[in-house]
Amino acid sequence: MAVIKCIIFALLLLYAAISDIRKREVSDAVPVMIGITALIGITPAELPGMFIAAAVITIPQLMIAIRRPGSYDAANPSYGGGDIKFMAACAFLLGLGRGFLAIIIGLSAGLLVTVISRLIERRKINEAFPVVPYLAAGSLIAFLI
Repeated sequence: MAVIKCIIFALLLLYAAISDIRKREVSDAVPVMIGITALIGITPAELPGMFIAAAVITIPQLMIAIRRPGSYDAANPSYGGGDIKFMAACAFLLGLGRGFLAIIIGLSAGLLVTVISRLIERRKINEAFPVVPYLAAGSLIAFLI
């Protein structure tokens, strides 16, 4: 069951990353499908911990996005609702420890790669960039550890 779960999760992560790169949005169906995938091979006793992990990972992101001016501006999107829903679903699947690992790896890689590439290309560092590909990579790494 773990192999099936991994394959489905990896394909969903790939789809989400490509969608975010191409369209700068991820379908609401992706977090739902990740949530369904999370249920593969679990027992009912594991559900409360999964919900707690999703809440603990999501609430700080949501608070930051709400407090940050322009975070939901459709004309200039930055870290917003789609990224938060995506990470909530990943945390639901991964659990608290791996969820934190996923977000730390993903956001750190995204920041590092974006800053370096923009310095090399002599572009503005503060422009928005697709975050889901980095969160997806971090989530897959956390899942495989």
